[in-house]
Amino acid sequence: MGKSQARVCSLCEAMCGIIVTTDDQDKVVSIKANPDDVFSKGAYCPKALGLKDVYEDPDRLRHPLKKVNGRFEQIPWDQAFD
Repeated sequence: MGKSQARVCSLCEAMCGIIVTTDDQDKVVSIKANPDDVFSKGAYCPKALGLKDVYEDPDRLRHPLKKVNGRFEQIPWDQAFD
């Protein structure tokens, strides 16, 4: 069973309140305006819908990388923060 979570779109300064619904594999099923958000009050712009594409983009970085001898190699999060 999937889940719905109240979040905030961070693509611009409006910070629209959204509800993101995911399935059991954390795949985004829908993004809707959050009517309970105190600032956006159920409104949102088309950019919020784009968050699904950003999240699922195959070119999106999903782990830290370090350039070693001209190539990028995956490194652990602890090492990246240090």
